[in-house]
Amino acid sequence: MNEKTFSEELRAWADINLLNCIGVDECMKACPVADPSLTINDLNESTRDGGKVSAESLKFATDCVQCGRCDPVCPTGASRSVMALRLKEKMVDRGSAPDYHSKYFALKGYDKSWVRRKGFSHAMKTKWKFSDRERARLLAKHIDKEDFAKSEYLFYFGCYIFSKEESTVQTLAIAEKLGIDYEVLGGLTTCCGWPSLMAGRTDEAEIYHKRLSEDVKKSDPKYVVTGCAECFSSLRKIKEKYNMAFTPLTTPMWLNMFDDKLGLLKSDEKVTYHDSCHISRKAGLPKPARDLLGKMNDIVEMKRSGAKDTYCCGYWGLGGDPKIIDGIARSRFEEAKETGADTMIVECITCLEQFNGKEKENPGVKVRDIVEFVYSRMNIE
Repeated sequence: MNEKTFSEELRAWADINLLNCIGVDECMKACPVADPSLTINDLNESTRDGGKVSAESLKFATDCVQCGRCDPVCPTGASRSVMALRLKEKMVDRGSAPDYHSKYFALKGYDKSWVRRKGFSHAMKTKWKFSDRERARLLAKHIDKEDFAKSEYLFYFGCYIFSKEESTVQTLAIAEKLGIDYEVLGGLTTCCGWPSLMAGRTDEAEIYHKRLSEDVKKSDPKYVVTGCAECFSSLRKIKEKYNMAFTPLTTPMWLNMFDDKLGLLKSDEKVTYHDSCHISRKAGLPKPARDLLGKMNDIVEMKRSGAKDTYCCGYWGLGGDPKIIDGIARSRFEEAKETGADTMIVECITCLEQFNGKEKENPGVKVRDIVEFVYSRMNIE
């Protein structure tokens, strides 16, 4: 078992990367949020233990969306994204986190007190249990439950079990069609902790990770499947940290295991694909989603795509500077339009929610979830 906490790992990795940095500025040129006047020396000094933290560096820490575009361009392999996370942690320790972080976590995370989290979960269970909507009734029994059946597959929905998108229900519908043995884990108390980490709240992330590892153990699955890139990152982390035996899978990785049974129907329609930063770049897995899509449609790649060069959706600005976040999303829609495709496919629920919230302002390209896309193309007897 790896006993190091997030904070200890961040400090160690930041120190190593600071030593590797030679100040050539390529990371800042690739960054979608960096102020051109912010220097590498200033950032490094602010990140270093005991270093003076400048106001400009704190602004960078709040604006950083953790897309990781900075990492592959560094000639020495210094990870600016790791250093930025350490800077975010220092921002929190200094009490300098922006108000909109507190608002985000009050709605969706740790700032919702234990009593409020329990009350919210109970209210949603009751409301959904008697809902006219089949989707709600299906998911109600899984919200923050404590008893889990042993299963081969565990579908981990975390916080996104409450999403307005249909990804959760369609995932379970596919599983039912395939006739596989599965269990479901989701709710506020089963959050993966990655949002807290992205905001520099490492102590909270630690608590969530520990709790998640304990919940996964209850089902003792062979595979844990999620449609959220950040949840996938957390699953990989707890598997390593707590020496767990399960295999974490993205939904495309899972669906590719059954491509011979899905009977996916082909179409001549061209689609483009948006890579999740955490899956394609940080986990190095741009291929599974493309393999899956390629069985249904021809893919026209955007100018910036794949593990090294994909562009962010902007979600992990956590509701910050609208000029920056809207600009990131608009840039992605424009690239999608340039391909000539009418549809942009995403594999991550956070990317889906982010783009759906911007679709009206950026007409011309329809955003679709890869699970929904597969669900609409299945031909299972």
